[in-house]
Amino acid sequence: MNLKFHTVSKSLPRHEAASKASGKAIYTDDIHLPGMVYGMILRSPYAHARVLSVDLSAAEEMEDFLGALLPEEVPDKFYNSSGNPPSPLLLKDEKILTDHPLCPGDRVIAIAAKTPFALKKAAALIKIQYEILPAVHTMKEALASGLAPIQPHLSKTNILAEKIAEQGDVDQGFQEASFIFEDDFHTSPMQHVALEPTSCICDYSDGIHLNIWSNSQTPYQERRILAELFSMPENNVRIVKPAMGGGFGARQQLHNQPACALLSKKIRHPVKMINTREEEMYASVIRHEMDTHLKFGVTSDGILTAFETDYYLNCGPYTTHTPTIVAAASRKFQYRVPNYLFHGYTVATNDPVAGAFRGYGNAQLTFGRELMMSRIARQLNLDPIEFRLKNHIKAGEKFPAATAAVTSCAIEKCARRCLEIQKEIDEREGLIENDEICQAWGVAFSCHGSGPSSKEGMSAAVILVNDDGTVHLMTGSADIGQGSETMLMQIAAESLGIPLSQIKISAADTDRTPYDTGTFGSSQTYVSGNAVVSACKDLIQRLIQALRISFEDTEVTFTEAKTFLIPSQEKELTFQEAVRHCIFGMKGMVLIGSASYKAQESPNPFAVCMVKAEYEKKTNRISLKHVIETVDVGTAINPLTVKGQIEGGVCQGIGYALTESLEFNKRAGKTNSSDLLSYRIPLLGDMPDIHGEIVESYEPTGPHGAKSVGELCTVPVAPAIVDAVCQASGKKINRIPLSEFFLIKPNQPDSAEEFIRR
Repeated sequence: MNLKFHTVSKSLPRHEAASKASGKAIYTDDIHLPGMVYGMILRSPYAHARVLSVDLSAAEEMEDFLGALLPEEVPDKFYNSSGNPPSPLLLKDEKILTDHPLCPGDRVIAIAAKTPFALKKAAALIKIQYEILPAVHTMKEALASGLAPIQPHLSKTNILAEKIAEQGDVDQGFQEASFIFEDDFHTSPMQHVALEPTSCICDYSDGIHLNIWSNSQTPYQERRILAELFSMPENNVRIVKPAMGGGFGARQQLHNQPACALLSKKIRHPVKMINTREEEMYASVIRHEMDTHLKFGVTSDGILTAFETDYYLNCGPYTTHTPTIVAAASRKFQYRVPNYLFHGYTVATNDPVAGAFRGYGNAQLTFGRELMMSRIARQLNLDPIEFRLKNHIKAGEKFPAATAAVTSCAIEKCARRCLEIQKEIDEREGLIENDEICQAWGVAFSCHGSGPSSKEGMSAAVILVNDDGTVHLMTGSADIGQGSETMLMQIAAESLGIPLSQIKISAADTDRTPYDTGTFGSSQTYVSGNAVVSACKDLIQRLIQALRISFEDTEVTFTEAKTFLIPSQEKELTFQEAVRHCIFGMKGMVLIGSASYKAQESPNPFAVCMVKAEYEKKTNRISLKHVIETVDVGTAINPLTVKGQIEGGVCQGIGYALTESLEFNKRAGKTNSSDLLSYRIPLLGDMPDIHGEIVESYEPTGPHGAKSVGELCTVPVAPAIVDAVCQASGKKINRIPLSEFFLIKPNQPDSAEEFIRR
């Protein structure tokens, strides 16, 4: 669809880019309140233990030590820390502080001191005596019969929740199949590794008003949870999100805020808590480990007749998001199949707590599914891409386990463009296969949603108009580093027909901006963007009504050229001229546009990923040469930002496939990964050539035709990499990371100086 935009579809720099590049952007750790002191959580070093005693006496002799908050001083309430809207799926199983820690990093006491140095010294002086208890570290152990449940108030077993989604008759579907394929897959736990650690400042010093500055993806959900937890009205709780250095799902969750708030109330000072990197690695949340069994029924000509899966997610001891992740994972099966059965399980262990992570269960389930799609195609002597396209959902059809029909889909265009780029690369470089090296290509498809698939997505926007026609856009949307504020400004500028420079934005302050469900589920472009479009329409209608009254002309309209046509005066007014006339005219009027948007759909964006991998036969080393990813995101509001999302998603997918895994030391009861030396994320030298492209499409329900992009891009990368490596090495591998099986060879020198010299 050829549409002419003046601001949308333009690669514009982010509005906050200069402040971040110059160091002027204000992050949580940059904020200093009068009387502010420093706090930290003392955490259990054990996977399962009971606190026998806490000795504060040595710390209390320090002049700068201000006090401690103990488990018996916090409300005796269970809560769910996930930043989701209320749902019967969310189980309340967590305490603010506990004397019965169920995982390494569990919160035991909170302490405060006047300086960071004094805080560390006090922490070293405090003695906590533990009784170490038996711990469960694998889902196999957790599911063994006769084992005592980790959460006995929720379940008599360690299965804390189940989800079944089904249609048709899978047994009949498998009987109709010419071939049945089944296999097991495993994906490892993964850390988010956002640049900025978990941070908050809590001021509850008056015991009445709670003000929090935190790097939160879901300020409004956190306000609600805290108000319920502390039995206080929501209008006494204010959450402000400063500039943020990433989230990837980890910040869709309450972490230290409840304990920090109560500590502030007790010592009557604002308290700042910033996690160390070590705390981030074992005491924040992680991507769920998943074990998956997949079964496909296929006819001889490559038509799917049945699909069945059992999948188990290791949530650690607390469920947080897990039941909703189990449910969401079942809604991303993008192939046409008349008979299906999804059976997902939430399994409790004493491993670190799992939570939301970019993809929300989709990355894990897609991993095995896409590897099997490639393997089935090759066993049937079918092309893996053509096999997928033959079975892929088209616009107007419904996904399995979904309620609404697909409204836009350019997956075939994505696939054809990938093949064109692959051909160009192979014509230029060839595909090596000799006694030493073998190169091969792998492929995977993916889809996601645009907002929570459970129709929870909701956002509101308010537009204030100044008397010179400039605009102040207010939104509850939380920009966590992905560029959503600039995107929303572009949508507003396009809708109103004004330059981007004439728009200012305020966001994510629960006292000063309207409600937004939160930055999760790839919702900002679609859900928050539609709220902005609706608010702009409301403002334009108010302007039209004001002009009709002022000019006594009922025919005033807003044209496609973004001007106001006044037929009786035979003239057109620009937005700025119309505003000034309404404000300063005889019937002066203050102009405000507002609207809310509640998502009824979650349109699917699509991606195709192809990877060229190289295997060295003598050394068992692998390397990645090229990653191609083409995406259907509807209208790309800001193509530069979308391409950044593609490249970032590819990088995260490479880490997931090759090296990243949070390893657990059962004997010590801790993770082996305490920093970024022991937890290996991809470096510059690991990066292949990345070819990211946007394929044009149009989503009729989206803001100016847009769908989401944020989570989509990372999902197909790992299965495409493993598919390529298996093809090149001749080995069948069903688990990641691949560093368990191969040496990983960098594509570039490790030394930055050497890289620059080259």
